[in-house]
Amino acid sequence: MAGIATDVRSLDPAAYAQAVGLQPEDCYGFLPIDHDDVTPYLYLYRDRPEYEQAREGLAAPQRVRKYGPVRVEPTQAMEIDVSGAEQGDLSEVLDEAQRMAEAHGAAGFGSSTAAQPGAAGPDPARLARLERLRSSGAITEQEYMRLAAEWQGPAPTGESSNASGDAGAGGGIVAHRLYPRLHRRSSTRQLDHFLPRYRETLGLRSDDVYGVLPRRTRWSVSSDSHDTKEWDDFWIVYRDRPEYEQGREMWAREMDKGGGWPEVSVASGVGEPPRLTHDQGGGLEVEKERWPRHKLVMRETGTDLGKSLREKIEGWGYGPEDSLGFCPNYPNRRIYFAWRRQ
Repeated sequence: MAGIATDVRSLDPAAYAQAVGLQPEDCYGFLPIDHDDVTPYLYLYRDRPEYEQAREGLAAPQRVRKYGPVRVEPTQAMEIDVSGAEQGDLSEVLDEAQRMAEAHGAAGFGSSTAAQPGAAGPDPARLARLERLRSSGAITEQEYMRLAAEWQGPAPTGESSNASGDAGAGGGIVAHRLYPRLHRRSSTRQLDHFLPRYRETLGLRSDDVYGVLPRRTRWSVSSDSHDTKEWDDFWIVYRDRPEYEQGREMWAREMDKGGGWPEVSVASGVGEPPRLTHDQGGGLEVEKERWPRHKLVMRETGTDLGKSLREKIEGWGYGPEDSLGFCPNYPNRRIYFAWRRQ
């Protein structure tokens, strides 16, 4: 699989795609390195010279460090100091983020305009700083999406787009909760159950999908009375099209029977989607594999994990344009791989 990039970064998928200019038809997917709410992701995608050049400006990934009962998250190294802000009152922090956005040419919170005309593109350092703000709780998810849209600069087509939930005629990067149904988790209903149904409901094309990611963890009690950490929230990330909106609303209504299903998040994309030139037929294949390990004991991470994922995918023989991503199961012991059958 020559020409396949395996890259580990602390940016979430939407911010990473914006920083690199990554198109979904080149993306196999992404996988969290740690079983933790704050974790870098391993990205796997078809490489191109422009992607390689963009990666050179990205900050190195940072991981949570634990010293006994003390937990040190990478967000504590934020360039904007939030240590003096009172809990629950973030006005000073948001004012500082606003001033920073304006200093870098952004129009401010709630604006649909991008950076100054003629900007070369997104500044990876700014996007990484913004990600740290969100992870620390200094800004909300909605504020993060707005600033990410503004800081990324104009789209390659020269048109600006917003992140307010209706990112123009298409091309935005959607993050939508895929599963589980609230309060109805089941070990037998994971990606292999929900992803085929979601794809059918929307008519979602595999070449529009970046991948699937878990977002939060929770503690649960296993049958042997031991507490275990499990992923609790899974979202699918893809390039939006107007054709997907109705199906997405249907999915949300169906899944919201218990109440509290979150709104879709939309960030600015990396250009308008290509025209639909063919009908994507074929069913959906979902395989579950044990998380790769060294000598059956140590979990693989980083470059070793990337190599193992590439070998798995090479054995199945599907390309990034056919991939709907890969993600861990709830207890993070196995990995689901999904792709469109030819």
